[in-house]
Amino acid sequence: QCPALQGLVEVIPHQQKPPTAPLDRLRVRCEHTFVSREAAILHADADAFFASVEQRDDPRLRGRPTIVGRGVVTAASYEARAYGVHGGMSGWRARRLCPHATFISPRFSAYVDASKALFEIFKQTAPRVEGLSMEEAFLDVRGLEAISGAPREIATRLRRRVREEVGLPVSVGVARTKVLAKMASRAAKPDGLLVIAPSDETAFLHPLGVESLWGVGQVTAEKLHAH
Repeated sequence: QCPALQGLVEVIPHQQKPPTAPLDRLRVRCEHTFVSREAAILHADADAFFASVEQRDDPRLRGRPTIVGRGVVTAASYEARAYGVHGGMSGWRARRLCPHATFISPRFSAYVDASKALFEIFKQTAPRVEGLSMEEAFLDVRGLEAISGAPREIATRLRRRVREEVGLPVSVGVARTKVLAKMASRAAKPDGLLVIAPSDETAFLHPLGVESLWGVGQVTAEKLHAH
């Protein structure tokens, strides 16, 4: 139990309305209790989601550079990314970089259906799921060891179920915090699993630039480098 909880009843008189100050202090002092002591936060992210759905539904596209979007690239398979193609790029530039790629118009209804199937598995895997987009979410698996196994085992089963039931590759990062879990899933791509144990956090983070931190964009990175 958090030490700040001890004696809290004595601090707040029964006849008075509970003031906000003690609760604010309690929130700050107990903040550490919301960070797991073990690597038990999963970040699951379907790889090249739109492009992977297209390759799943059309076997002729599998293993071939696949680009969703014509005027602007909405998504690119990893085969296309190997040529420098990425989301947000203009279609004409993508064609110059990868002229032999197959360009497909988006099928948003197919992506919505795949997302629903994906999140159904997420919800069956963990009691707490926080979606970030159509294809990615955080899963809190703390306290599930007795019924579901260690976080690594849970992540392995999750990846297998998504592959077998939805037909998509998904990368999973496992760590103590959301930031580290998301960075781990990014490092595990494509179609991988990376667990960052608490003892390995420094070794994982030390060689990385500030640009690798979740939420740090180009402008913020430039400011941080300047200092």
